Amino acid sequence: MKALFEKYFKNTLKESSGELNQYYPLVFTFIFILILIQYSFPSIEAFLYDLRIRSDFAIEYNNDVIVITLDDESDAFLGEKYPYTYATHTRFFSELTKARPGVISFLVGLQNPDSDQESIELEKLKSIIQKYTNNGGSFRFGTHLLEGFGEQWPPGPLQELGHSLTLIHIDSMSFAKDEICRRAILNISGDDSIHLWSANQFRSFKGLPTLSATSFKGAYYSHGADATFAFFRYFTNPVSVKEKGNIPKIPYHKVAVGNFPSDYFKDKVVIIASQYSSRDNDFIQTPFNREKDEFSVPTANIHATITQALIQNKTVVEIPRYFTNILCFIIAILLSYINSRTSPMKGLLIILITMVAILAISFALFSLFGAWLYTTHLVFTVFIAYYIWVPFRAIAEYQTRYVIEEESKLLKEVDELKQNFISLMSHDLKTPVAKIAGNAENLYRIYAQDEKQKAHLQNIMDATKELNHFITGILDFIKIESRRLKLNLISKDINTIVEEVAKNYRYEAANQSITIEQSLAPLYPISIDPDLMKRVISNLLENAIKYAGKESKIIVKTWDDERLVYVEVRDNGVGIASENLEHIFDKFYRVKNDASHGVKGFGLGLYLVKYFVELNNGSISVESELGKGTAFLIKLKNA
Repeated sequence: MKALFEKYFKNTLKESSGELNQYYPLVFTFIFILILIQYSFPSIEAFLYDLRIRSDFAIEYNNDVIVITLDDESDAFLGEKYPYTYATHTRFFSELTKARPGVISFLVGLQNPDSDQESIELEKLKSIIQKYTNNGGSFRFGTHLLEGFGEQWPPGPLQELGHSLTLIHIDSMSFAKDEICRRAILNISGDDSIHLWSANQFRSFKGLPTLSATSFKGAYYSHGADATFAFFRYFTNPVSVKEKGNIPKIPYHKVAVGNFPSDYFKDKVVIIASQYSSRDNDFIQTPFNREKDEFSVPTANIHATITQALIQNKTVVEIPRYFTNILCFIIAILLSYINSRTSPMKGLLIILITMVAILAISFALFSLFGAWLYTTHLVFTVFIAYYIWVPFRAIAEYQTRYVIEEESKLLKEVDELKQNFISLMSHDLKTPVAKIAGNAENLYRIYAQDEKQKAHLQNIMDATKELNHFITGILDFIKIESRRLKLNLISKDINTIVEEVAKNYRYEAANQSITIEQSLAPLYPISIDPDLMKRVISNLLENAIKYAGKESKIIVKTWDDERLVYVEVRDNGVGIASENLEHIFDKFYRVKNDASHGVKGFGLGLYLVKYFVELNNGSISVESELGKGTAFLIKLKNA
């Protein structure tokens, strides 16, 4: 059996069509997907759904709702306990109704008056609210359900003002069962919830058409609960910390004493609810706080969020699950074809791209259209398609690995031979070049009176100098490439190096009518390789002399601070175009402009400069502007 199996794989790898002609991996893929779609994976999908909520980039925020909270701060200020006396509520509503809000939702459970005076204050409160509604405002009590007691209505005289159930749904028995609020209750037993009532009253107030519970995207009816639900979109992060949320909020006592801007509540939906740190029912988990912690979301904020979402008709519609299932099979076929034709590494890259594309599309559908594409099955399909096909492609990769390793060894040997050849040639060239230069100098002194011979001999000396410079650069480059360049760090004043190099180039600069100025600040010695830094300064000065042009000025400046020592070489020459600056330190790169045509070089100078500076734990940068000059700035550690 083992022999047959090995023979099968050998034959498969030899076939030109590869694994694509073997249909059983595709069959296995389909079988796994059929098993996959039988499960919902609610925890994973809930996590992805909450990510969409938190990154909902296209939701609009109109700021139509303001929350007023009865809290510990208001208790301390008023000297009362929840739910406060009717006298306090009378004073509160007197101030609030003067501000002319559009809709008021009062979600505080009031108690029956316990004295004649309280009964009088209750009637005053009722009169104030009726006056408000007669002038075009809308008011509603929000009632709650208490286990074993049913709906808790407001006291008898206030019931005629209207009341609706105030319920917050959490996923405790459905979906992820994680007690997170993701959906709104729109209608209960045929009556609109307080959120839908408030939203419709505000829409009517603004001249917009009212909406029924079934008209919202994704709304559905549950027979067991006798209610209509819809997933809603959070228009802002509703956590209680002020800097992390955008829901306007003000404590109850500030409204009661009139401590708010005159137009703060005008034409707004005002929700009045409790927010006590000691009451668990006043806080809830949301996609923004999946675990209860110090950033728990006040229930009052969720009332505002749901109301705002219904005002703006921002609910979520779930794309049918069968569409996702069909998409799973399509993706499986495409990825199977791709994985059968590519290497495992390329296949992995395609897998990652596909994964990102699926997530990006699902997030875009949610933000732009409020459409919820069930993503978990699609993500798992991508992994299934890859991990079923990749072993077959991996076998072919393993067989070719040996060949690649052998080729790599051969190429490495060839490269070493090339490096050794260049190194030997360069060393061997240095001796005859030095002899030619020496003989040319002797003849230059002998024929000092013969201008014609001097000119020829000068050309020979310049050519040998250029050739020697080229050989030195090649040797340095070989040392860098082979990591054989040794660093000799000693404590040295960089100014002495600058002065020495500048002195060596004064004659060459004078021949071009170029002035070299030095501005050297007193410096402490630093740890550097003097020979390498001398090469760095020399190269920068030599380039400045070559490219700055006649009658220009070169300024060499040094200074330091607590951390760094700075060396700047600046000229006022032709400058370098911006498109060339990013490549200026690349090996074998030469700037292409009019100034460079007459200057010989091989493009290793600045590459070596950068390498030498970085080898000394420093950095180098360049600034240039055409027609104004170029400045190289070296930064070395001041230690």
